[in-house]
Amino acid sequence: MKKILNVLRRELNRGLTFMVIPHNTIKPLRLSFSLSFILFIIFMWTGLTLWAGYIASQHIDYWRVKSDNSLMKLKVVFFAQQVKKSREMLDQMKENDQNIRTLLDLKSKKAIIENEGQGGPSPVDANILTKALDGKLYEMSQVEIFNQTSALWQEAKQQIDSYREIVNFVHNQRAIYKAVPNCWPCVGKITAGFGYREHPIFHYQEFHAGVDIANEKSTPVYATGYGTIKMCDWQSGYGRLIVLDHGYGYQTFYGHLSKILVNQGDKIKRGQLIGLMGNTGTSTGNHLHYEIRYGQSPINPVPFLKKDIFAVTNLLTKR
Repeated sequence: MKKILNVLRRELNRGLTFMVIPHNTIKPLRLSFSLSFILFIIFMWTGLTLWAGYIASQHIDYWRVKSDNSLMKLKVVFFAQQVKKSREMLDQMKENDQNIRTLLDLKSKKAIIENEGQGGPSPVDANILTKALDGKLYEMSQVEIFNQTSALWQEAKQQIDSYREIVNFVHNQRAIYKAVPNCWPCVGKITAGFGYREHPIFHYQEFHAGVDIANEKSTPVYATGYGTIKMCDWQSGYGRLIVLDHGYGYQTFYGHLSKILVNQGDKIKRGQLIGLMGNTGTSTGNHLHYEIRYGQSPINPVPFLKKDIFAVTNLLTKR
């Protein structure tokens, strides 16, 4: 082992000479170094290179992290601004929703029970407002972001439910408008009204369940609402009779017809020709016995000959 160390020491002390010979009159430069000195320089250079690389990598990571943080701050601020815009849009939708409900005279069950204005910002909203005033929206935490998005989603869901309620209401009102009789069934003069009267043939007091509209024979008779033909046949007292079922509890009766122009089960539109005026059944002359029943009970047809049919419908539903 001692012998090996001696050999190694001798080799390290061996000198090396470097000569630089210029291409001019300057004398050659001669440099002599021991092998151990050269190895020391190499090791030092390698160490400095590795240390410089490490320092450079640390700075690169630092700037990368700083750049990522700046980008994340921008994303958080952008997200907060988008949430704010979404909230403003939802508020506008809520206002439009309320205007439509006011126009339609429609209230939700909650609005009927809780009709007093209430509300206010939550502690999270107040905290976010403070950060916005300080210009530090980028400091929003993940919990605050989650709470904001959850609240936004909940409000959006409520608006969708409200929209569906309004659509269903409009659809229902349109169906009611189509079903409720709201026009004259024929051209003519009312010769007998609704209520108690003296029978024109038998001369006893009776309840007249409709109105009689007189005109010439074969005067066109039209359906006063959308519906389905429930009956079209001869009936005692009514003569040739058409019964039109409109749904929603409404039925119309067209009696004393000279001719029936529809069949049982036909789908009928308002204003569609369904028969011709006549003098069939218990009758003293050409006329139409027009009758409206709501929930199987006869009601006065005269108010239904007016335009404001929804007002009449509301009165009936409040009975």
